[in-house]
Amino acid sequence: MMDTEIPQTAIDYIQSLGRFSGAPGLHRIYALCAALGDPQDGLRFVHIAGTNGKGSTACMIASALQAAGYRVGLYTSPYLIRFHERIRVDGLTIPDADLNRLAERVAVACESLSLPEGESVGAFEFTTALAFLYFAEQACDLVVLETGLGGRCDATNVVKTTEVSVITPISRDHTAVLGDTVAEIAREKAAIIKPASAVVCADGQPEEAREVVRRACEACGAIWYSGTREYHLLRCGIDGSAFVYEGQGYTLAMPGRHQLQNAMTALRSLSALRERGWEIPTEAAVRGLARARMQGRLERLSEQPLILLDGAHNAAGISALCRAVDEMLKMRRLHVVMGMVRDKEYEVCVREIARRADVFYACAPEADDRAVNEHTIAALAEQSCSEVYDCRTAEQALGLALRSAGQQDCILVCGSLYLIGEAEKILRSRQKTAE
Repeated sequence: MMDTEIPQTAIDYIQSLGRFSGAPGLHRIYALCAALGDPQDGLRFVHIAGTNGKGSTACMIASALQAAGYRVGLYTSPYLIRFHERIRVDGLTIPDADLNRLAERVAVACESLSLPEGESVGAFEFTTALAFLYFAEQACDLVVLETGLGGRCDATNVVKTTEVSVITPISRDHTAVLGDTVAEIAREKAAIIKPASAVVCADGQPEEAREVVRRACEACGAIWYSGTREYHLLRCGIDGSAFVYEGQGYTLAMPGRHQLQNAMTALRSLSALRERGWEIPTEAAVRGLARARMQGRLERLSEQPLILLDGAHNAAGISALCRAVDEMLKMRRLHVVMGMVRDKEYEVCVREIARRADVFYACAPEADDRAVNEHTIAALAEQSCSEVYDCRTAEQALGLALRSAGQQDCILVCGSLYLIGEAEKILRSRQKTAE
């Protein structure tokens, strides 16, 4: 039995369950949810899969639905600072008391299961079941549900029906698990599409991925929703964007052209929900997009120097980040603090960012045995940047960057989300100390 007297204990228990817990499949999450009374069956979902933009798109949709007056659950991963970030209702993270109480209940259910030899419930499966319980208790009208990895065998795919299935841009990532080609990865992610659901496929999708998603839609009788794609850009800068879509003006606080693409996906998803009978006034969509925030997505922590955190960690994400750097930071001296994990395309990511850096600080994130050695990151950066510092930890790299950067410079912390979470803690702690 799990001791949940101390809030952190439940989180330690969940994380001790491990990332992978047996053969790929949904049999464990089906069994666990059944033991808990299938709480997901009483909920309605917007289910989101893809390689990039899932979190931001989910955040925008949830924010707009909340502005429309609905009680909205939001399930995302991973977290940056606190585990609780993954499970939210109307923007508020799950309280310690509810997390501990429900973790105890899920742990008891796990003990009752008869699973194949050598298999157990993993951390993501456990957390997903816990989230379903919480959303059901909170009587959520809609849950915006982000997949963790892939789609076909992702624990979130235990849901039987969805209002809208959303596929954000797909690229090569997690190839050891999902496949070597974009088409193979798309097939895994398109497996979240449910019969009779509306399907929104993001713009900017590779043609081979788009074709796979369309075929999956046709195969199960889902409804392909195209909607309006054109918009008129008014501004796009470090303070966010403004654009006109279907005659209505919108603003986004999250900077970068890639966020405009995510906004289009979100707005089309809202339109698909309207066609299914959900009342979402245009003004609610306007308020929702304006209020939407996502940690670690060109997140601004300071002005002098400008400090930005961005969790781009694959080739497509780094490409979007580089476009934003080229457009918005070309007049600033750029200090890059970067660390990566081994199961990402870290070579191309480091080289692309290092090409734009005036100064580069290599470090290793706290990611167990997955972190790429800081010496390896520094050696890659030296191929493109003339001033590279080999720092062991995020604390050392940030300290050196802060001492070196001028008031008008920019410090960009990027790479692994583990690093972004570390940097957020370190920098906010420094801000409190300074105050």
